[in-house]
Amino acid sequence: MPTFVLNTNLSRSNIPDVLGEELTSLLSKELGKPQEYIAVHIVPDQIMHFGGSTEPCALATLSSIGKIGGKQNKQYTPLLFDLVNKHLHISPKRMYIVFQNLDACDVGWNKTTFA
Repeated sequence: MPTFVLNTNLSRSNIPDVLGEELTSLLSKELGKPQEYIAVHIVPDQIMHFGGSTEPCALATLSSIGKIGGKQNKQYTPLLFDLVNKHLHISPKRMYIVFQNLDACDVGWNKTTFA
């Protein structure tokens, strides 16, 4: 059930479709979860300032039931920053990623929760 939400001030025309596919593949591999459960939501055209500037930037959130923690987050961080930079050319200095470890009882899917 991992979700990755990427908000950016880049326009939709600057977001290649392959980015979502590559994020799904990367997250599946790193989190050890099937691609069928990975949800990627890329939100372009946002009004965003980072450090007082409107230069390209992004705010991301990775949420998962488990597989989130200090050691793991350090492993995911460079991989995610590199992939975003590869496709969107957003400097790692102009992006944050927030990691959220969710309880199974707090996530609903297919008419029930994961608990």
